[in-house]
Amino acid sequence: MLQLNRLFVVLSVVASSWSVAPQANAQGLIFNLPEDGSAVEYEGTLTQATGPDDQAPLTWTNELSIKSVGREDAEFEGKVQPCRWIEIKTLTGNAGAAGIDPGPVGARIYKVLVPESRIIAESVDSSNIPNDMLPIVRGFRRLGEEAAKEIVTPAIRVYPTISLLTNYSSPEVIATNDVPEVLLQGQQITATRMKGRMVMERLESRSTNDGEFWVSEEVPFGLARWVVSVTREEKESTAPRSEFHVVNVVSVDMKLKRIRDNAESELVTN
Repeated sequence: MLQLNRLFVVLSVVASSWSVAPQANAQGLIFNLPEDGSAVEYEGTLTQATGPDDQAPLTWTNELSIKSVGREDAEFEGKVQPCRWIEIKTLTGNAGAAGIDPGPVGARIYKVLVPESRIIAESVDSSNIPNDMLPIVRGFRRLGEEAAKEIVTPAIRVYPTISLLTNYSSPEVIATNDVPEVLLQGQQITATRMKGRMVMERLESRSTNDGEFWVSEEVPFGLARWVVSVTREEKESTAPRSEFHVVNVVSVDMKLKRIRDNAESELVTN
């Protein structure tokens, strides 16, 4: 599991780059709010390479699920309004006969109370504020084998530790009636195929996120598939931008696997 631990170190470096780039958008995982009890499950492959021509990249299986596990009226921004408990779980590790072995670092689960009014598909809200976080009234999280802890921040950041998919500020529509490849048995999904790019740059580093994703009203929470590649480059802080060179590439291909009803929470809290 040492290699998987190193992957999360890489993602932490990407996250630190994000923290100094306020123009970056991070919430790109939830596009609509389905009926309570709805759940979606995705499965895919996560790959890390040391450069674009790496012949021996490291590969893991990745699973991600999103559930709506309860309704509650709560105060948000000075107003009591309908909210929804959303649970997001991600597993990354080596797949075996018994399923994915995430080890001590490859499992993450978040249970957050989100105002229904803040679940939007657009990259900005009605006040032209970037849809860059998932605002929460309160929430809990469990990382790896740790005990569940209360989230003290007013929002959670999806990119990059929950999902490499981000909220691109100006996504391009590739096709309006595309049929993405999915793992869902016996059902064909029609979706809008979109493409986006986000670049975060400092004097000594640059991270480029290229994403392609399929959004469909037929799927609870909106996503049918996404393919993302995050390329990290480095140079000396005094060197020209032409000196940037690739140090690693992390990519993922996630496909819809299952749609469920009557979903229940997995993260038990007081």
